[in-house]
Amino acid sequence: MRKLLLFLLLFFQTFCFGQTLVGIVKSTNNLPLENANIIAKPIEENKKIKFAISDYKGRYKLELDKETNYTIRVSYIGYKADSLEYKYDKSIANYNFILIDKEEFLDEIIIEHNYQPIIIKKDTLIYDVKVFTNGNERKLRDQLEKLPGIEVSDTGQIKVQGKVVTHFMVENNPFFGGGSRLGVENIPADAVDKVEVIDHFTEIGHMKSVSGSDELAMNIKLKEDKKEFIFGDVRTGYGNNEFYESNTSLFYYAPTINWSVIANLNNIGSQLLTYDEAFRLEGIQSLYIKKNATNRLVNMYEYIKPNTDVLENKNQFISSDFRYSFNKNWNIKALVFFNKNWIRSKTEQNIQYLDVENTNIEDRLSLSNSRNELLSTKITTNYIHNKFTTFNYDLQLLATKKNQDSYIDFNKNSTQEKNLNSSNNIENFSFYQLFESHKTFNKKHKATLAFSHLYKKEDPQNKWFSDSRFLESYVPWSPSSTYALSQVKQTTQNNLQLNLKHYWIVDKKNHIYTTLGYVKTITNLGSENEYKDSGNWNSLGQANLGNYINYNLNNSFLGIEHKFLYKKFTSTLGLFLNYYNLENEYLLNTQVFQKKTIEPEIKLEYELNKSRNLRLNYIIQNTYLPADNYLTQWQISSFNSIFKGNALLNNVSYHRVNFRYSDFNVYSGFSGYFLVNYYRKNRSVKNQVELIGTDQFYQAFMSNQPDTNLNFSLLVNKKFKNWEITLNSNFGFNRFTQVINQKEISSKNDYQTLKGTMKTLFKNYPNLDITYIKSYRLLNSGISNKTTSDQLIVKTESKFLKYFLVKADYYWTKTTIQNNNVIVQQANLYLEYGKKTKPWTFILKGSNLFNTGIKNEVRYNDFIVSNTNDYILPRAVLFSIQYKI
Repeated sequence: MRKLLLFLLLFFQTFCFGQTLVGIVKSTNNLPLENANIIAKPIEENKKIKFAISDYKGRYKLELDKETNYTIRVSYIGYKADSLEYKYDKSIANYNFILIDKEEFLDEIIIEHNYQPIIIKKDTLIYDVKVFTNGNERKLRDQLEKLPGIEVSDTGQIKVQGKVVTHFMVENNPFFGGGSRLGVENIPADAVDKVEVIDHFTEIGHMKSVSGSDELAMNIKLKEDKKEFIFGDVRTGYGNNEFYESNTSLFYYAPTINWSVIANLNNIGSQLLTYDEAFRLEGIQSLYIKKNATNRLVNMYEYIKPNTDVLENKNQFISSDFRYSFNKNWNIKALVFFNKNWIRSKTEQNIQYLDVENTNIEDRLSLSNSRNELLSTKITTNYIHNKFTTFNYDLQLLATKKNQDSYIDFNKNSTQEKNLNSSNNIENFSFYQLFESHKTFNKKHKATLAFSHLYKKEDPQNKWFSDSRFLESYVPWSPSSTYALSQVKQTTQNNLQLNLKHYWIVDKKNHIYTTLGYVKTITNLGSENEYKDSGNWNSLGQANLGNYINYNLNNSFLGIEHKFLYKKFTSTLGLFLNYYNLENEYLLNTQVFQKKTIEPEIKLEYELNKSRNLRLNYIIQNTYLPADNYLTQWQISSFNSIFKGNALLNNVSYHRVNFRYSDFNVYSGFSGYFLVNYYRKNRSVKNQVELIGTDQFYQAFMSNQPDTNLNFSLLVNKKFKNWEITLNSNFGFNRFTQVINQKEISSKNDYQTLKGTMKTLFKNYPNLDITYIKSYRLLNSGISNKTTSDQLIVKTESKFLKYFLVKADYYWTKTTIQNNNVIVQQANLYLEYGKKTKPWTFILKGSNLFNTGIKNEVRYNDFIVSNTNDYILPRAVLFSIQYKI
């Protein structure tokens, strides 16, 4: 190990060459100047400009190229610029800049020296791209990587001075939902004029002072002759085992119309959109709706995520984004998204049921074929009446359909082998609409009116067939050669929310916000169950299976918040008076719950400096559970599991505390955070279970035992000249009470994860990324179950022979459960050839090169521990040709 560490240190030292200039920027009265801009322009042509920003102590660090002369210029608002002629043959390691006060203060800085590479306007940083590039760049990614202070990850995530860009725009309009990956990989370099970075971004400009936004946006400004153009690429590939992929990405931009299309066909389980992109498409977010600020109609990522942990995955995907501007004050945007996939899977499980009196082990083999379809349409329109009045309307429609046929073969304690077939069909239709109106009356008074409506309809139908009896305790089977169950369920839900908020800016230090709101949820739920007896389907109503409920929850609330701003300290103290009224109507009776509560909210933030801050949030909140939890009769969950709610469940009250310390220092290259989350319920709704063999009968009840969760997260990142180290740890401790077979059992679920990463950051040399992850989990619910996992990930990337790019990754994972070890290895390779001046690119990629057959994972729920082997896609090697427009 020592020899390996010595080798790595020598390796890094070999490549960490160049010149480093450090120093302090301060005023004539010796005060450090934070966020001063230091630009080093090479005297020679075809050299890169270097850029740095001073930290809270005025310190700066410039990483300069070797054997290069520079003119270094420092600027700061309200001070005269200073400069230094830097000669490499007479190099210095330290230099302090002393800036002289100007008599007149300006609203902005324009750094001038026969060029304007960077302009700073309050929260906006503007890069003149041509100053930092040489014209050989093909895509926006190539340009961003050359802009000082900007990083672009392999997944297309952008960071500016260490902060993640959360909104990506072109000409002030979101680009395909606002995610950055599609933009950096598709926008041609020759169309880009300037790059704007906007801190504390909000789409409603006149509400910025009260929005509390900490978002970071990037806006791409196009050249005048590129305001109307088409770009994109077309790729097709074919490989062994009839694996294939075909992808089209086309984008059209004009001053009044934007249109884009992305289409993909593949059977290799490849990733279509990232999680961030899918999240942006699956719901409508609002800063101005207090309850349920994000309404997710469906977890869209489940439909489009990369999935190679199956035997077969065939996917069809198309999405189109459209924007039209009627005039400068009114525009409409629409996004249509369609996905269909066919998945064939095989899973082997060893399942342990947590019964302290009886040890039940089940071995299960599952085979399934499923077809999933999703269609989503999202429409947004914005109208700016004037600079102080705006209106927004959002509408999203969603339809999903899933059909799955499964075969299950299982046995208990290596005996009593059974097999079962099931058919699951579910259709879902939903829509969500949001209307917002924002008004600024004067400098002291602003207001927002927000109204939302969510509608959902879901109709799942399930059938189970077997040659042996199952769920015998509740189904009155007669002797037969075939045993069958069916369940038809219908659910409709309406959710209405209304928020009226007034913002009173008393003075620079004091804001008072008043909120009046109303939330109404109506759910109609019904289910019917039948079993097949002597060839006929019969109702199971006599066996207490089948439900009906009309669930009507009303929540009216009035809140007052006081926001206090003093120098580096900000506090928001709020009190919300809530009135809850829940009426559950059954076939024969009605159950009513009413409650008045005061729910406090505390938010404290202290900015130690621009690099470090502390945040503390505390909230007490009440909630009523969804309608399913109040059902009074049994409903079938699976072939060996049924569930019944409880009509007497009351509200759940919980305390939540979040503490965060973050530190980011450009000068030292250090960044990190420490996060603590604490969650406690004094009374909670739990599921007590009766285990009869491997059959599980769950019933909700109100527990008087506390439920607590404590989580610690720590991340430390240190950048050196051409490499960086990241350490990440996560610890969680959950304490709760289980009721198994009418016995209360004090339980705990603890987990720990330690992760270390070391990677190089060379521009012209091969890069290496090494990650090691050690995780541990202990579930003790009468029976102790301990699982550990070790994972080693090695990635490398290299450009060679000018036009070639190679990427490779290797994964080694060992999972240990009950002294049994499972080791899985996987490797992937990507090889690309293409000239930036040519539209053609040739790609060879291979996945699962070791042809690993399984992927191992240990899965938990409150009563079960499952050691699972998923059979995965075999080795795939594809040759693809791509044409960039």
